[in-house]
Order: sequence, then C-alpha cells, then structure tokens
Amino acid sequence: MKEGAKDRLYKVLVIGANPAGLAAANKLGELGVPVTLVDPDPDLNTKLARDEWRLASGLPLNFAHRPGLLRIFRNPQIRCLLPGRVTTLKHSAQGFSVRVLVEPTYVDPERCTLCGRCVEICPVTDADGSKPVQAGSRYRLPGRAVIDKRRRPLCQEACPLGVNVQGYMALTRAGRYAEALELIRRDNVLPAICGRVCTHPCEAACRRSDLDGAVAIRDIKRFLADHAQPDPPRPQAPKRTEKVAVIGSGPAGLAAAADLARLGYGVTVFEKEAAPGGFLRYGIGPHRLRPDVLDRELREIEALGVDIRTSHPVDLTRLDVLRRDFQAVIVAVGTWKDRKLGVPGEDLDGVEGCVAFLSTVYRGNVSAVSEDVAVIGDGNAAFDLARVLVRLGAG
Repeated sequence: MKEGAKDRLYKVLVIGANPAGLAAANKLGELGVPVTLVDPDPDLNTKLARDEWRLASGLPLNFAHRPGLLRIFRNPQIRCLLPGRVTTLKHSAQGFSVRVLVEPTYVDPERCTLCGRCVEICPVTDADGSKPVQAGSRYRLPGRAVIDKRRRPLCQEACPLGVNVQGYMALTRAGRYAEALELIRRDNVLPAICGRVCTHPCEAACRRSDLDGAVAIRDIKRFLADHAQPDPPRPQAPKRTEKVAVIGSGPAGLAAAADLARLGYGVTVFEKEAAPGGFLRYGIGPHRLRPDVLDRELREIEALGVDIRTSHPVDLTRLDVLRRDFQAVIVAVGTWKDRKLGVPGEDLDGVEGCVAFLSTVYRGNVSAVSEDVAVIGDGNAAFDLARVLVRLGAG
C-alpha cells in the first residue's frame, strides 16, 4: 500500500511528562519526528520521584529513567516547554492548532550551573520559610533554577481592583509618569479619586512596613493622576454594533461604562441627578474630593466614547423599555441607605442617617446648622459628617 500524505507524521505534541508521555516523546524523537513536550512542572526530576511511579524494586523512576530523560533533552528533534500548559486545542483539515502558554522562569538555562548561590543570597523569604528562587538538586531537569513570580504581590492582592502596584511603581521610579498612569487606568478608571479617598488596603499589606514603613502607594497614585502629562491619543478598539445602557454614574457605573467602551461597545449612562458622579459627588465632601477633580475624571471616561445623560431617571420596573434600544442593561444605582442601629428612638424626629444627611448637604439643601449635634459612630462617614457639621456652625 502506497503511503499517503495523511500517513506521515510531520509534528507531534505530547501533553504531560508522565511515564507514558516521556516514552512516546523519546521513541518519536529517535524516529526523527519533531516532538514538542509540554508539562506544567518546571523540574521533571522532582516530578518523577513521586511514590506513585516508584518501581517494584523500590527505585524511584527519576533515577531508573535518568538516561532516557537525558536523551530527551539532548535530542534536537524534541522541544521541551517546561513549565507550560495548553490553553487551546483545535482540529482542522490540516491537523491540530495548539496554543501553549509557557511560564517564565527568569533564569538563563545556558548560564545556570545549579550552584545554589542564588538561593543563599536571595533576601526574600516567604511566610513558610521558603525562597522564591528554587534550585533543587544538581539532578534537576532542565538544569536551571526557577524564580517563582507567579504569585501576585501582596499589595496587588489586597487591592480590590487588582491594580499592578509594582508595575506602576517601577515606571514612576524611572520617570515614565504617563505610562505609569496608563497602567493604573487599565484596572482603575478613577485614579485621581482613589488617590484621595481610597482606604488603601494595599499599604496595610505592603511588606516594606516590616522594614520601616509602607510605600506611599495612594499618594503616588494621586501624584501621577495630578501631574502626569497627557498621553497621546489611545488606539480605539474596533466598534461593535451592540449598545449597552448603564443606570447610575457612581463608581460602579463609571467603571463598567469605561471597560465596555474600551471593548468597542456603544455605552450610554443614565443619571437621575443634575450632575454625574453619584456618591462621589453627593456623598463625599469637597474638602476630601474637589468637584474639579471628579469632573476631570469624568472627561477622561467621556473621551473613551461614553455618553453620560444627567437628569434622566429610569424606572427600574420597566427595564424592557431600555431593552428596545440597548442589547444589555447594567444597573449600578448604589445603596443610598444608612445601616440602622436597631435601637429604640432612631426613627424619632431629629434623628437622621449619616449618608442621608451628607447627601442633603452636598445637594445644597442645607447651608447652616446652629444646634448642637451628636454623631454616633467612628467610621469614615462619621468623621466626614463631624467635619461638615463644624463647617456648618453646629456645636
């Protein structure tokens, strides 16, 4: 029978460096077939030392199969992607299309001799006492150390938005302020506002505080938002035909609108108040967040193509009306209610919630308070209210 085109093996992908996968890769490589071996473990010697693959004689497989492993790494027909994982696998008329994500190891395998010196001098120690540099033994395969950077920094983990703090700190240190601000805006569309009113949990998690004091992450964010030079025009994403309505122009609504606009959707924000911003405008005082700072951030979002319509209330029981013109509707109206104490007398005249009173003041409905006022609570809103009352003349 004559050999046909489909009977030939041009390239082979082996997923998993277990005993079967290694045997297949070794045999195909010896036959001259190009092989790509993918496995998520960075060290095959450690992987094959598991008890599940120990031989009946008691010898671990990594020692018994050592010559075969060395032949795999020395065979030019076999390419090893370690550590790596397959993200997509598609079949076509020409064969298979595969996308492989190779995790960086940050070590040059041509120069590493596995001396272990990098582990000794590394100043970083994890909570469990381990080092981010992993050299293992001299039997390590491939023969190079690995620096584990795949865990997100503590400051980034503590940030509710997951902003890349280390990235924009490095750019700021290099004087590349516009790039640093752009990196922040990828995950946080309101950097000037967060640079003023954020509770900065990132600084509480900063490991620099173990040495002297936490990095001033929030202050640096504010500096970048206030002083970074304007970026050149950003490349626009391809426009999509779908349109999305966002109800509410508070932080959640603005963030959703900005992200959707970056993806190319047509976004319209509906706000019932006379000015956009939601709780940022009507819940936080100008002594903490000046209106011009909020307006500047709103202009940045509008520059993405977001249409903000104020004095436009929406009946939440009739969202089907919006669905006639929009393919999706996002409700981000916020929770404009105070948390009750659950004690007798809190419904009496003259007793008012903190958020309710602050929003009344910032709408301009209260200009002076001459009576003595007691504030119950010691949170941010309570202190904010106390300062506002003093400015209004209360005792």
